[in-house]
Amino acid sequence: MPQGVSVFDTKQILWLAGCQAPHSGILCILSCPIVSCTISVAGSVTIDMSATLQLIMLLTLVGGTLGQANNTDKDCRQVFGSILAQLEGGLELHLRSYSDADLGIVQFVLKQPRNSVQIKVNSEEENEKEEFTAMRHHFFLFKDVKDMQQSRNNLINTDGFYILSLENQLPEDDQILKDFMSQNWLQHGHSRIYYIQLSTGRILLYNPFQQSIVWVKDPKTYGQIYQNLNGYPLRIYIFDSVYSAVLGDGENKKVLSVTGADAKLAKTVAKQLNFTADYLWPDDEFFGGRLPDGSFSGGVGRAHRGEVDIIFAGFFVKDYLTTQMQFSAAVYMDDLCLYVQKAQRIPQSILPLFAVHTDVWLCFLLVGLLGALVWLLLRLLNLRLNIERIQDDGVSRDSYLRTAARRIFIDTWVVWVRVNIGRFPPFHSERIFVASLCLVSVIFGALLESSLATVYIRPLYYRDTNTMRELDESGLPIYIKHPAFKDDLFYGSDSAVYRRLDSKMMLVAEGEERLIEMVSKRGHFAGVTRSASLELSDIRYVMTKKVHKIPECPKSYHIAYVLPRPSPYLEEVNRIVLRLVAAGIVGLWTGETKERAKWSIQRFPEYLAQLDVGRWKVLTLSDVQLAFYALSIGCILAGIVCLAEIFLRRKRRKLRRNNNLNLGHKFAFYD
Repeated sequence: MPQGVSVFDTKQILWLAGCQAPHSGILCILSCPIVSCTISVAGSVTIDMSATLQLIMLLTLVGGTLGQANNTDKDCRQVFGSILAQLEGGLELHLRSYSDADLGIVQFVLKQPRNSVQIKVNSEEENEKEEFTAMRHHFFLFKDVKDMQQSRNNLINTDGFYILSLENQLPEDDQILKDFMSQNWLQHGHSRIYYIQLSTGRILLYNPFQQSIVWVKDPKTYGQIYQNLNGYPLRIYIFDSVYSAVLGDGENKKVLSVTGADAKLAKTVAKQLNFTADYLWPDDEFFGGRLPDGSFSGGVGRAHRGEVDIIFAGFFVKDYLTTQMQFSAAVYMDDLCLYVQKAQRIPQSILPLFAVHTDVWLCFLLVGLLGALVWLLLRLLNLRLNIERIQDDGVSRDSYLRTAARRIFIDTWVVWVRVNIGRFPPFHSERIFVASLCLVSVIFGALLESSLATVYIRPLYYRDTNTMRELDESGLPIYIKHPAFKDDLFYGSDSAVYRRLDSKMMLVAEGEERLIEMVSKRGHFAGVTRSASLELSDIRYVMTKKVHKIPECPKSYHIAYVLPRPSPYLEEVNRIVLRLVAAGIVGLWTGETKERAKWSIQRFPEYLAQLDVGRWKVLTLSDVQLAFYALSIGCILAGIVCLAEIFLRRKRRKLRRNNNLNLGHKFAFYD
């Protein structure tokens, strides 16, 4: 007997060779068609000499086969163990009966330390109807392929994997198994299924893109299938959005081409994964959402119903009230902002008054008053200290004290407004002060002149709404065109201002005239849109000062693409998207889109006329209205002062004449 073969191994070998054991006991006589032997419990073997050579050949052949089978089973268990180690979310073990717990594959699953296992027996669940947990994986045992076909309706396509174990697998069942895999893919889009053949020790997967069965040799096999789709057509949904545009035949509802940053990324993913993009015609509601009757519209509805494979249009990463869609990795970020009608332009008649800020005007007035006060103090100090004058005009000190305040006040403002002074002060200290005052007035004058030139070239507008509090105080209603905006902006905030703004939101439908067009023409309400929309598709309204974006944006969101849940393409799409984002390619594409949007303003002559592009600003009389108004007001005031002086002079003469008459009568009385 060869070494290393025990009594049990010998019985197994002879049984595999076709021997039969009619009974058992202390001494068992086996009848074999090849050799005749006697085996005892102790393990002694008596073999006919005429069959020795045949027995050696048999043992060698069967021993080699058993060694290869043992190695195959060992490799299968290693691969299966690493697959189970990667499954997260728990495993449900579905047994046909309690006796299945003694099977080796079941014991192997139960001994895995990284998996939480929940055991369910069919006899206990005959009357139970429950849906499988989305993130839980399921393990089923079947006798053969035909038995597995009867349980096809139980294979619900969820986020979890299915592991289907077959005890018996005949060569003629290979085609039946392949058809079963194909039907699961075509009818249910089900790809997360491992098939284990216990008889051959193989783990299988279905490759729908090559319509073939793949032998799993490592845990990465499933992901490798979706790295090359071999030209398989995928349903791609793109619509006119911030970074995407669709050109197509409206009558036949056929997409001819797509452009934009999202379209470039979609084409890059299609090239890397080697699939054919089948662009779907967009719905009327591009993004869509949940309707009052519980159904879904737009892209959300298509993903919810599984009518699309990938939506290459940016969606806010948020809850859309459905669990049948999932997001890719974030591509970029965007803000959800409000916009109002641009404030009215400041009239030309008072434009110079707004050339500089109010604080500059206040500083100008205060410095003028302060300069007059300092000059007056210097004059009093010079007179009190008897400082020698530069020139003696024969005026007494008393006359200086009487007329100093009025004269100094007038001379200060003459110098401050950059007008030549008629008489220089008679003291050195005052002249030095006047020189410094002239220097400061030059600085202020230059500031005013440059500001005036700027406001005539770039017209000024009244103050816009820049905060949510100001918007709330204005009392304007807020119109929205997408129902999803209702939950995005102010809902759930602790701010009282946000709660009041949320109550002012109204859902309206856009007709022939867009919402932003109505805001720019009529005003009296605010709109909601993405910040990038105002920088791209609606940039002409911002550049021509028709609408104003409120800088304080209530929400910021990550933008990602949408896939139905579950999707076998998610991992590979994320891999390509993240590489493009990390390399800055997506930023380059979005930057190019923004620059092209700025260039597109050249295609609208009416906007160019409003922007005064291509011609110089020529000043007319209407641009200097304030100067004539100031001259007119000055003449009127001068006339009023002149009349007042004439009236006061006549009154003084009359009083003086009356006084003289009274004095004459008094002298006559004394005489």
